[in-house]
Amino acid sequence: MPWFGKAKEPPGPPANAWRVIGSSVQGASHVRAGLENQDAIGWIPAEAIGARVAVSVADGHGSPRSFRSATGARLAVEVSHGLAAELLTAPGDRGELSWVKDRLEQDAPQRIVRRWRARVEDDLARSPFTDGEFALLRERDGQKSQALVESDPYLAYGSTLVTAVATQSFMAFWQIGDGDVVTVSAAGGVSRPLAGDERLIANETTSLCSSDAWRLFRVAVFGTPAPVIMISTDGFANSFRDDEGFFRFGSDVLAMLVKDGLNAVGGSLGGWLGEMTQAGSGDDISLGIACRPSELPALADLDLPDAGTAGLPRTEVAGRPDRGHD
Repeated sequence: MPWFGKAKEPPGPPANAWRVIGSSVQGASHVRAGLENQDAIGWIPAEAIGARVAVSVADGHGSPRSFRSATGARLAVEVSHGLAAELLTAPGDRGELSWVKDRLEQDAPQRIVRRWRARVEDDLARSPFTDGEFALLRERDGQKSQALVESDPYLAYGSTLVTAVATQSFMAFWQIGDGDVVTVSAAGGVSRPLAGDERLIANETTSLCSSDAWRLFRVAVFGTPAPVIMISTDGFANSFRDDEGFFRFGSDVLAMLVKDGLNAVGGSLGGWLGEMTQAGSGDDISLGIACRPSELPALADLDLPDAGTAGLPRTEVAGRPDRGHD
């Protein structure tokens, strides 16, 4: 049963509506290896504009045993948006924030994991593992990996997940595995709204395919929405030399949204991400941005260093190896 009663939406988006832009690119190392883009990205509503929006990214694992992880990532986004759609119908009363937070902490992880596993089982029932898939798995990772997947088929679909929900009166986030959420204030301040996870070390990540996945989620709810919210798979942050450069990208994007507009930034995302994977991580990269244009500062009030006016923002990227998830 849904958590919330159905809220009646106005006939069109309000003047202070949210808008969403995003892009996903195949990693440079995946192009060289002949591997598909194992990321997924999506948003609701499909028109990418509304008083309440949600955007998600998911990163399918690159290890040999997760050979259906592109499907797993797509299913993760779809399942997460099924739950987010319920949040988008919630009354916007700030007094209900603590109740929303409780529901997210207590119910959301279990529901997402349960629904994701059910969707995986449906996909597997329609398309059982093939001899060819297992032959390639044995070639890449040995007989032991085939036995592991046969005993736990969710491994083949392993994926991370990051979701952001933005309304007129609150923003909410949930995440399992690596990837990033950052918020950008009207003054250009960039921060991570979710706590870090000490289990994310080297090429290890928590995952929807973990046996205790519902325990591994991080959740946060805030009563004052930032005007810009950015979520990304780990190939994005791994393309920067350090966190300083990563955060500076957020303030650069704010400056470009003010100076050039959302459509211009949205049209540039694919090119930027393509350059980043070439010069940076080599991994698939997905980036989604939710923005409330009415809350952006005026150009005259923008107290930020000049951002790049064409191509990649001034933030530097640095080559890092693609980290295939185990």
